[in-house]
Amino acid sequence: MAHNEVIKIDLHNVDLFHEVNLHVPSRTIYFGGSPYTLDEVDSVSVAEVIKNLHLLEHLDPGRPITIHLNSCGGSWYDGIIIYDCIKALESPVTIIGMGKCFSMGSIILQAGDARVLMPHTYLMCHMGSDGYSGHSQDFINWAEVSKRVNKEMMQIYYEQMVKKNPKITVKQIEKMFDHDTVFNAEEAVKLGLADIIMDYVTKG
Repeated sequence: MAHNEVIKIDLHNVDLFHEVNLHVPSRTIYFGGSPYTLDEVDSVSVAEVIKNLHLLEHLDPGRPITIHLNSCGGSWYDGIIIYDCIKALESPVTIIGMGKCFSMGSIILQAGDARVLMPHTYLMCHMGSDGYSGHSQDFINWAEVSKRVNKEMMQIYYEQMVKKNPKITVKQIEKMFDHDTVFNAEEAVKLGLADIIMDYVTKG
C-alpha cells in the first residue's frame, strides 16, 4: 500500500464492534469484556451474542461466522442457549478461544464447527455447582435437576473427546471433571476439547 493512500474506516462498524461486540464486514462476534457483564455468561451477555448471530445469519445465510471467546464461564441455563443456537445455524461457526475458556465457556467452545485456541489459552472443565434456598423438598428437586444438567454437560464433552480418544467413557470424563480441571492449549487439543492451536510468527 502506498504511503499516501487514504485508509477509509467505516466508523459505524467500528462503533458496532466496540459497543455490541459485532464486526459485520468480517462477520465476527467478540464474547468477553462487555461493559455490563465483563466476561461472564449470563442473560445479558448471552442475549447480545444471540442477537448478533441472528443478524449475521439473516444478512447472509450460510456464510462463515467467527466468535472470539474469552470467558470465565457462568450460567448453564444461559450459556446452553448459545450452544444450541450455534448448532442450529446454517452458517459454519469458528470459535477462537482466547485467554480463558472456563466452565460454561469450555462448553460453548464445543459448539464450534472449528474450535481454535490461541497458544496461551487455558480451558477449565468441571461439574456444575448450585446453591438454593427454600423448602427442603426444593433442595431435593433441584438436586435432581443438577444431576441431569451434569449428565448433559458430560455428554457434550464426551461427544467431542471420543472422536480423538475412541476408548474414553463418560464415567472417565465424570471422574476427570469432578473438580476444577485446567488444561493448556496443547492438552485441550490432545483430549479433543479443541481442534487446533493458532499458529503465528512472533515479530523479531
